[in-house]
Amino acid sequence: MLLQCATSSLAAQALKVPEPTDLTRRHLVARRAAARIVVDGRLDDAAWRTAQVAGDFAQVRQDYAPTTPYASEVRVLYDDEYLYIGAFNRDSLGRDALRMQDLRRDFESGESDLFAVTIGALGDHRTSFQFQTSPLGSQTDVQAFDGGNVSNVFWDAMWRVRTTRSDSGWVAEFAIPWRSLRYSPELRSWDINFVRNTRRALHWSAWMPYPRQFTSWRLSYAGVLDSIQPPAPRTNLRIRPYVLGQSFRDATPGAPSGASGDVGGEVIWAPTANSLLEGTVNTDFAQAEVDRQVVNLTRFSVFFPEQRQFFLENSDLLSAGGLTGQYVVQPFFSRRIGLSADGTPIPIVGGARYAYRTGRTTAGALVMQQERTDSVGRGTFAVARGSQYIGSATRVGATAAYRFDAEGRVADASSNVVTSVDATTRIGEQIQLDATFSTSTEDGRTGIGATYFAGRDSPRLYTGILGALVTRDYDPRTGFVSRPNVLLTSPAVVGTLQPEWRPRSVVWFRPGVTTYFYQDPSSFKLQEGSIFWRVDVLHKNGAQWRPFVEQALQRPDLPVRLFPGVTTPAGQHDYVRYGVDLRSDQSARVAATANLTTGGFFDGRLQRAALTARWSPSPFVALRANYEVNRLASLGTRDTSFVTHLAGPELRVFASPRLQWSAFYQYNTVQQRGTLNARFSWEFSPLSFLYVVYNDRQAIQDGLLPTARSLIVKFSWLRQL
Repeated sequence: MLLQCATSSLAAQALKVPEPTDLTRRHLVARRAAARIVVDGRLDDAAWRTAQVAGDFAQVRQDYAPTTPYASEVRVLYDDEYLYIGAFNRDSLGRDALRMQDLRRDFESGESDLFAVTIGALGDHRTSFQFQTSPLGSQTDVQAFDGGNVSNVFWDAMWRVRTTRSDSGWVAEFAIPWRSLRYSPELRSWDINFVRNTRRALHWSAWMPYPRQFTSWRLSYAGVLDSIQPPAPRTNLRIRPYVLGQSFRDATPGAPSGASGDVGGEVIWAPTANSLLEGTVNTDFAQAEVDRQVVNLTRFSVFFPEQRQFFLENSDLLSAGGLTGQYVVQPFFSRRIGLSADGTPIPIVGGARYAYRTGRTTAGALVMQQERTDSVGRGTFAVARGSQYIGSATRVGATAAYRFDAEGRVADASSNVVTSVDATTRIGEQIQLDATFSTSTEDGRTGIGATYFAGRDSPRLYTGILGALVTRDYDPRTGFVSRPNVLLTSPAVVGTLQPEWRPRSVVWFRPGVTTYFYQDPSSFKLQEGSIFWRVDVLHKNGAQWRPFVEQALQRPDLPVRLFPGVTTPAGQHDYVRYGVDLRSDQSARVAATANLTTGGFFDGRLQRAALTARWSPSPFVALRANYEVNRLASLGTRDTSFVTHLAGPELRVFASPRLQWSAFYQYNTVQQRGTLNARFSWEFSPLSFLYVVYNDRQAIQDGLLPTARSLIVKFSWLRQL
């Protein structure tokens, strides 16, 4: 209530983004290119002089203003093959003022200068495709749905961009193939917006302004691209074969060593502009980034995100679980395919995937089969999902998933069936409601998993509550559950305060409280709880700091084993922890973050420090180091005291956005293991790669002696037919 009163009184002092209407939405005419366009980042082709100019951007973050000191001029052209976007981003300080961390694809957009175009080509005002670039030509592409509440930042499309820099600003020139877009062929007007980040000033601007609590994917605040005439859908067939050779040595008793080769790949067919059918044989993920190890200090399973490209593409079509899915319940989670419980790869025989998307309807299906292992037989996975928009703000969906494991050496044959229904809706632009209901059935036992979310997000105040119910028998072996037999309730409130007395270097203060309460679903007895008080302080250079206090409530019914050989007895273990999060300007050449905490921990005490440092003398070289230390005292029935260490130095070297080398090492005393992953990557044409990957696993207790090594060379080629 205090936050509501404070933010309401301050809201009148700030300018408000005007609500767009059919009369106030800005329009830009797309014109057919009269001559050939060479994509070189210069905009000096004659065709560009005929294009209409979109300018007069507004400031959208950190506060709204109807004008911006960082002017941009954007043009749009098209021909039978490409949609072209040309942008000149003026900057009086020239090239020396530009900020870029490095040249990775899918770079950190909030910490780099960038220009982006957001396209809504399906006519539903909810589904968007965004293409971003940095001043040095790094690429990021995003699929966003439900106005940006759901997004796929790992989606990679075939498109080209070239950039140039000068003393007066920088230029970006995009060429997006029609085959990389999903659009309604009959539409002649699209939703569109153009966005720019001038990072040194922490300044976002847009052609059509949107409230700062939303993203630029919110198409209800976009402008209109008129007179667009995409070609009629054509045969769109692509193949992505690969050839792989590897040499491997494993000192584990009974493990194979030697050399081998492999071939496989994918066939991708788009019979219409709205549908996609993919087949894969001998699917391989040798080039995928390794998981970042963590020291798990909770009673929950750790959620590791999907990083394999095949499963990331169109992943939204099979996703259900709402905003709580990542933390508690996901009826389908693709990491259950081709990976064991500890993350060990399992060979995939092959499979197929179907995707369908229009302005009102989406559908997806996936069938995969993995090889037999020592613990389970050959596994078959199948999942199908469909969703339908009702009205202008509501979507309902349904999912069915099936897993069958044939009889293995140490396990009988088993099958698991998962179903779910879900819905999401918005009331106006600021209120969001989500709900999911799911069941899983195996061996005659059926369990229930359900989630919900309700929230209101305004520029000055966020209030929300999320929750979940997981019964004891809910075990979706095609999905993810952090733990069974739990009832979660999690209300939160966060305000944004910008009082006149704040220091000149401060943008805002954000006080808030987030709570988590986990109860037994039958008795409602509290199992675990957390009340997290904090104040976020944002500075004008992007630096942030957050002092916080956490009151933890631990009420386990059974002994808890958080670490090997350390058991905490059942009972009541309530404690308080104090800490601070620190984050320097992450766009600077030298940057650091820190999380420092101290206080109780179950029946003992814990002092924790998690530190990250990065040095980027130029965007072509980036050296990063992570270190976490946990000092635990008087923990468990034996009053055990010990220290854990987790270290991870990483080096990335870039010749260009398409040619890079990286090496990442992890040293973990909890797992008593050290691992090295080194990768060379060359994108010699759009989405066609040469990879060289070296992996090394070591046992710490044996003096860092190698236990397993592998060298992999992989050639992957995407060919449009």
